[in-house]
Amino acid sequence: MYKSLVAGGVAAATFISYCIYFDYKRRSHPQYKKQLREKRRRERNQAKEDELDIPLPTAMDQMSIQKFFMEQVQTGEEKLGMGDYKAAVKHFASAVLHCGQGYQLLQILQSTMPPEAYKMFMEFLPKAQARYSKTMMSKAAPKTQEPKVTTERVIAEEAVD
Repeated sequence: MYKSLVAGGVAAATFISYCIYFDYKRRSHPQYKKQLREKRRRERNQAKEDELDIPLPTAMDQMSIQKFFMEQVQTGEEKLGMGDYKAAVKHFASAVLHCGQGYQLLQILQSTMPPEAYKMFMEFLPKAQARYSKTMMSKAAPKTQEPKVTTERVIAEEAVD
């Protein structure tokens, strides 16, 4: 029994020594801190991107936009009732962006939302508008390749004139 206890102690000490050695080698690696900072920066950027994601309608015809608007208002009200203000703010922002009478909707939301939720909403709305317009501009204007004009062709065309 004494031998197995000593063997177990030696094995545990060896394992802990190996863990300490491995951790030391990992931390003393020249690229460790750089990689750690880069990983944390990517995670922060991803969290910011996820925070700004707002729902968008799948189709752009009048009926689907009205349906989408109603769904967003209803989902926002449900989230607000559950106390999830961040999700409610995202859905209400999406509804305001797709509403034909946004100012009136803002007045209604101000009178029905708790003050802290409305404050969050008013801080989030400009960011959502910028993100929405950026998304719509990228969808509306697909990148087209302009024909390349070489200098030889231009010179040849001028010589013909």
